[in-house]
Amino acid sequence: MIFHTPIIHRKFVFPVILIFLMLLNFELPAQSSGTIGLRKRPTVGLVLSGGGAKGFAYIGLLKVIQEAGLPIDYIGGSSIGSIIGGLYAVGYHPDSIEKMIRTQKWGDLLKDVTARKYIDYEEKEYREKTIVTLPIKGKKITLNPSMYEGQEIDLLLNYYFSPAFKIKDFHRLQTPFLCIGTNLYTGAAVILDSGYLPMAIRSSMSIPGYFSPTDYLGNYLVDGGVVNNYPVKEVKEMGAQIIIGGDVQHGLYSTREQLNSITSILEQIIAFYRTRANEIGDSLTDLKILFKMDYGIMDFERYDSIIAFGERVARAHFTEIKALADSLNAIEYQPLKKFEAHPIDTILVDNIIIKGNKKISDHYFSSFFQEAKNNKISLNNLQNDIRLIYGSGFFESVSYEFENENNKTNLIINVKEGGLGYLSAGIHFDNDYSGSLILGGIFRNILGRNTKLFADLNLGLSPRLKVTYLLGLNGKTDLGASAEFFSFKFDVYDKDVKINKIVFTNNKASLFFNYSFRNRLNFKTGFDYEYFRYRQDIKTDTILDDFQEFSSYGTIFIELNADTRDRINFPTTGCLAALRGEYVMPLSNNWASKLFSNSFVLYLSYDQNISLSRRFVLQPGLFGGALIRSDDSPPPQHFFALGGSCPSNYVDPYRSFTGLHFFQEFGYYTAVGRLKLQYNLYRKLFLSLKTDIGAITADAEDLFNSENFLCGYGLTAGYDSLIGPIELSIMGSNINSDPLFFVNIGFWF
Repeated sequence: MIFHTPIIHRKFVFPVILIFLMLLNFELPAQSSGTIGLRKRPTVGLVLSGGGAKGFAYIGLLKVIQEAGLPIDYIGGSSIGSIIGGLYAVGYHPDSIEKMIRTQKWGDLLKDVTARKYIDYEEKEYREKTIVTLPIKGKKITLNPSMYEGQEIDLLLNYYFSPAFKIKDFHRLQTPFLCIGTNLYTGAAVILDSGYLPMAIRSSMSIPGYFSPTDYLGNYLVDGGVVNNYPVKEVKEMGAQIIIGGDVQHGLYSTREQLNSITSILEQIIAFYRTRANEIGDSLTDLKILFKMDYGIMDFERYDSIIAFGERVARAHFTEIKALADSLNAIEYQPLKKFEAHPIDTILVDNIIIKGNKKISDHYFSSFFQEAKNNKISLNNLQNDIRLIYGSGFFESVSYEFENENNKTNLIINVKEGGLGYLSAGIHFDNDYSGSLILGGIFRNILGRNTKLFADLNLGLSPRLKVTYLLGLNGKTDLGASAEFFSFKFDVYDKDVKINKIVFTNNKASLFFNYSFRNRLNFKTGFDYEYFRYRQDIKTDTILDDFQEFSSYGTIFIELNADTRDRINFPTTGCLAALRGEYVMPLSNNWASKLFSNSFVLYLSYDQNISLSRRFVLQPGLFGGALIRSDDSPPPQHFFALGGSCPSNYVDPYRSFTGLHFFQEFGYYTAVGRLKLQYNLYRKLFLSLKTDIGAITADAEDLFNSENFLCGYGLTAGYDSLIGPIELSIMGSNINSDPLFFVNIGFWF
């Protein structure tokens, strides 16, 4: 990397000369006759330009200012300059600001990624398997006005600027402060020096097209850097007499090689409009420190290098800054302010006000905030509740602010309700279910208030249609109904010899009650009605031949599910677990129903992810089940089956087993242990060693007989692509003499 020599503004060659000139101009009247005239200490303003991730370099400048003992009287900034400058104005120490920067997951933060643990349980099932998503607003398919809403940025700013929640006039901060926004209607720069500080800064850093614009104090605002990225004139008008400027702008690009990305082109276009403001700012700056670097505005994850670079550049100016501090203190000593700010832990809330909700009733929010009124609340818990509400999918954004009036604090929840929903599409191929195109949709509040309608259609050799309707009773409980149709084929084996093929067709309708605890645990109970048939490719089994007529049955079920994984593909933390009990009853009047008996089925699955290091994840798991019946069998989809490599199957008791063919082994009792070691080889490339051991039998007493022992092992290479995981596996087992290969492309359906 090439480091460019920092520039010192020509007006600030010798600080001592500058101070001497000031001494001549800032005499005060004598306080009494006979006293010597006193001179007033000149005020210092700090101005920080915008520049995205490059603004992390300002940490070094703030450290040097602190070490030199130079008090700052006024601060102004745009975009990233408003964030860093605002934190310093509130009273955060530079070391604390640096720690904040280092502890963020910038990739997730900038892409508005809400952790899966906050996503509504049903939303997880439907939202995480498509490539293209198109929102529906006003009964039309549209495009979003920006790439990201800025939901997580809002919460971040609210959290760190919480010490100043009572201050509406930014001149009353520990250091008076302003930032700049751009009015999207007029193109004019807007000075933001009052109101709710986190939202003012959010307005100043709303990169056009990347983050959504903000409604703030009657203005519709985007990033202030569009028209004024270096607000020196405005800080001078606050009262600053000496200006220190930090500037991470690059100027205009002059070659095609430099204009090689969307961000660089966007930067260039915006730079045309702020040139005049920069010229004015330069003419009014006394000491300008230019951080000219080869990093880009979106290099947020390179914070270590940018912070280190910024500190090197700033320390090259320590002599000038120290000379200024000493000269000012010679006129009038002024100690540094205390920089001890930190986010508040708890806050006493007197009242709760919900704003922006039209389709979603106030009652919906009561399950989250009913205990907050007239109580102290934890800021961390409040932020988590906001994420849970946002994770419901009903809202484009959910934010909060504190309003302090007459020594009382109101908690205001601002919501922006979403449109009708969205349509989505994805693709998938694997050896077991073959290829398919998935078309999906999630629709909200179209069949009543607080309602959701989910739909997935798989078009391929193994077609499937699944529709779920939910009526929300509050933020945690629902009444639901669902319908599902599927058909797929699998081979029948005698040991490792294929002897037949089965076509399984099933239609199911369900009514259920649903309760979610903080979107991590889900309790469900209800009734399933199913209408199914098994059809043999070759009529070799006379019992299966009887199943060729459609038969119906009902199931009363109760289940408890947990999904706390950090991501659905290649997870590193969290678990996926299910405990289900069901009572199965034949309902058909036809002769085939005589084959079935009332049965009780119980099974448990549990898969855990344990992060051993940055690259290694241990993934143990288990699956066990029992089917209690009279002499006759239940319907075949309530058997247990093992085989294949699909992590999710159309029939829930049918589970994958490394080294076995797709549903190679069937039985009434099963116990399986799994162990997998996942290694992140490079960025999105993964290797996984895995082994499964267990058994599946028709009789419980044979389950632990060594003759029924199954052992499978394999190696999987995977890539986490935009269309979903791309995986190739090679496997073996103690009952298949030849190695098995498995290919998966795309998100699992």
